[in-house]
Amino acid sequence: MTHTAMLLLMVGLAVVFSCLVAGAAFAVARWGGSPLPECVARSGKAFATALTVISAVVAVGVAVVK
Repeated sequence: MTHTAMLLLMVGLAVVFSCLVAGAAFAVARWGGSPLPECVARSGKAFATALTVISAVVAVGVAVVK
């Protein structure tokens, strides 16, 4: 596998994992009785935070490996 293909797979995996985190945050907020707009906002924040953290880790990993 080439370096570029590996990076694309990592980005795809990061997006999928962030979607799972957003879904879990939405479910927990709904389970807690929050209104729907607040649940969507929480899931958006969770998605953005997870994707930011994963992107930072991948960037450091690529810099170390390269």
